[in-house]
Amino acid sequence: MPESDASPAGGLPAQAEDASDAALVARAAVGDDAAFEALVVRWQGRVAGLVRHFFRQPQDVEEVAQEVFIKVHRALGGYRGEAPFEHWLLRVATNACRDRLRERRRRPEEVLSQVTEDAQRWLDAALEGAALEAARTESARVLAADLLDALPAKDRIVLVLMDLEGLSSAEVAARTGSTRGAVKVRALRARRALRRLAARVEGRSGR
Repeated sequence: MPESDASPAGGLPAQAEDASDAALVARAAVGDDAAFEALVVRWQGRVAGLVRHFFRQPQDVEEVAQEVFIKVHRALGGYRGEAPFEHWLLRVATNACRDRLRERRRRPEEVLSQVTEDAQRWLDAALEGAALEAARTESARVLAADLLDALPAKDRIVLVLMDLEGLSSAEVAARTGSTRGAVKVRALRARRALRRLAARVEGRSGR
C-alpha cells in the first residue's frame, strides 16, 4: 500500500481525516497516494469483515483484502460516483471473493470425508431442534463453513450476503450485478443443496 503520514493513533492520514470518500477518490484517481491510503485505512476493516465470511484462514483474509484494494486502486478512474463509494468498494470485494472461491471450491465428497464426529453430533442436535444452543459451538461454525465450501461460488456468495451480511435480495442483486428474481432463485437452490449435504452428513453419522 502507498505510504503516507499517518496520525499517531494509526488512523487516517492527518490531512485526510475529515475528507469525504468522493474527495479522496478524486484525489487518489490522479495519483495522490496519501488520499488512497486514507481510503484504505477508512475501509480496510469493513472489507476484511466481508472477506472473513468466506475464508477462515487469516492469511487468506489478508491476501484477498489486499487484492481488493489493488483492484480498487487500478479501477478508481472508472468510479463515477453514481452510488456511494462503500457500495462500489464492496461490490469489488464481493467479486474478488467470488473469483477466489471459484479457484478453491472443494468437491462435496472431499467435504463429507472430513466432517468430524463433533460436527456430526452438532448436526444431530440441530436437526433435533437444538440448533440455537448448538450453533454457539465451534463444531457448528466449522461444519457450516465446510458445507458452504462445497457450493458453487455464486451460490455461496448469495447465501453469505443474505444470511451473514443481512442484505435483502434487492441489495444482493445490486452487489452482484444480478436481478432480484435471479438472486431469490439462487438462494433457494443453494439452501436446498445445503440441506442435501446436511442429510448426507446425517446419514454418515448412523442416524
